[in-house]
Amino acid sequence: MATFGLRQNGRRLAAVDDYQFPGSVRQRFVQQHGELTVDGIRSVEAAARQWFRLGVRHPKARLAMPSVIVDDFWREFVLQTREYAEFCAALGRVPPRAPEPATTADGRPGALQATFRYAQQDELAGVRPLPVLFRVDQELAVAGGRHYLADCGGRGICYELKGTICLQHLGGSGKAPGSGTWRLRRPPPPVDGFSGNDGFSGCGGGCGGGN
Repeated sequence: MATFGLRQNGRRLAAVDDYQFPGSVRQRFVQQHGELTVDGIRSVEAAARQWFRLGVRHPKARLAMPSVIVDDFWREFVLQTREYAEFCAALGRVPPRAPEPATTADGRPGALQATFRYAQQDELAGVRPLPVLFRVDQELAVAGGRHYLADCGGRGICYELKGTICLQHLGGSGKAPGSGTWRLRRPPPPVDGFSGNDGFSGCGGGCGGGN
């Protein structure tokens, strides 16, 4: 039974990787995002495929949608009812119509931590700090897109960067050394291509508070 399950999963993963998204989906998507180049559209499709692969590999998991632009693309795909139904049949399941938000209403990380971990495994983490699903918004300079940092470099504290979610500290950074309270520090030298700035922003919820 285990061997059969592995083969079945292999077929479903191949279906995701080999699938050619309908031209009508691309056309409607480009109408929304006319600034994207052909390579940019391919990047969005690659990130969408990663999200679908996570659904195949982890069918019972609560997955977040980390990318604004992939969410736009996926919603256009859903509107193509027949093609989407055929795609879901090849996957053996229907992906949720409303993925978990990147963070919950009260600021908790929700399913984002698990999605990041699964995406790292999917992309054989170590090649790049962020999987394509988590970096595509920033690479394409998507308006209102989400920016992530794999690790701010802080230990016991979170070095927050404006407009960026630190994935290392989604569940909380712990207490700063020698202190009984949460503390924020200015960022260290640039990490993973990000530079410091004068402002501070949310670090995925629970990364720090005022002095």
